[in-house]
Amino acid sequence: MISEIMLNNANSRDTYFTVHNIKKAHEISKGINVKVGIIDWLFAYEKNKSLYSGCADISNESLCLYEYDGHGHMMATTLREIAPECEIFAINATLYNDDGEINRIGFFEKAIDWAIENKMDILTYSHAAFCGDDHARANNVVEKAVKNGIITTFIHNDSEYNIFPYGCMGFANDQKFNRQPDVNIYHFDYNTLFLPLYEKYIAIIETGEKIRSGNDLPYFSFSSMSPVLAGFIAMLKAINSSLTSDECKRILKETSYEISAQSKNWYDLNPCKNVVDIGRAVNCL
Repeated sequence: MISEIMLNNANSRDTYFTVHNIKKAHEISKGINVKVGIIDWLFAYEKNKSLYSGCADISNESLCLYEYDGHGHMMATTLREIAPECEIFAINATLYNDDGEINRIGFFEKAIDWAIENKMDILTYSHAAFCGDDHARANNVVEKAVKNGIITTFIHNDSEYNIFPYGCMGFANDQKFNRQPDVNIYHFDYNTLFLPLYEKYIAIIETGEKIRSGNDLPYFSFSSMSPVLAGFIAMLKAINSSLTSDECKRILKETSYEISAQSKNWYDLNPCKNVVDIGRAVNCL
């Protein structure tokens, strides 16, 4: 039984993804030669070698890197659509079992060290926020990465050094952050349609109920913000490789725009400020 459908050109079509003016940006830059590391798991690396430029197995779970297909692979295909010419590195550093959750911050720190050693330009991370003592450790290592020339685009990370994305869909933010996000990114990874969730989604729509969160949608939602933002920054870095994290943040914010009214379309685009216009941003460079 088929449980999901992969649409590998989803973000390339002329659809509502024009909210970020990507096609205009692609006339100028597609992120060539910029190295982007994805800290994640389930990359299906062996089956998709043409997608990646290299890999690292930080959590020592080779099946999650080489064989199993899932979240990491989906983040990589999303990034490829946004910045088609960037170099993607699969950094296997997330493990969802008891041991993995206990050691998640340790894997994260080791992944950052690997990225510094291997001279990544940009890093993505699309997983739950670090809490308690781990929150401080995570922010410290983000600062370390940025001071070593890496730009980070992590969701759920409020470090002042991280370029912090949030989503235009406007779902309730139940996370307590120490600062506001920097830019708004539409949730892009509609390239994978989960059929059981799609049936649930249709049932909700038919009853007239409101979609409450990303758990009611038949595709990943918040996760895509990090690789999409990383792809935008890769376009900027391909034009000017010397750009710093602060400079990229400034450019993206100065060229952003505001959506002032909620969309009537099914994907429920809400009013929000600092929506990235990557076409305008790369044109400014």
